[in-house]
Amino acid sequence: MPIVTLEPNQITLEVPFDTLLFDAACRAGLPVASSCSAEAVCGKCVMKVMQGAQNLSVPSDHEMKLLRRDSRGANERISCMARVQGDCSVTTGYW
Repeated sequence: MPIVTLEPNQITLEVPFDTLLFDAACRAGLPVASSCSAEAVCGKCVMKVMQGAQNLSVPSDHEMKLLRRDSRGANERISCMARVQGDCSVTTGYW
């Protein structure tokens, strides 16, 4: 199973293939910003990918639209849309 590392807390957890980053953080007991309850509308649950970007699902057109709307960087993903398909490390500005 893939391993997700949540920085800067260095929390690591194994998750099933295709788990949403959002769900991984919640399972670890960390807060995830969201005003749409992970319905892929608000884009507030964005996470910065520190390592393993290639191990996340390919961004959908909808995710890309949200990232562009909010002027997000190339290493940022909407956590309620990004699926873990291999080991990765992510962070947010509020952990």
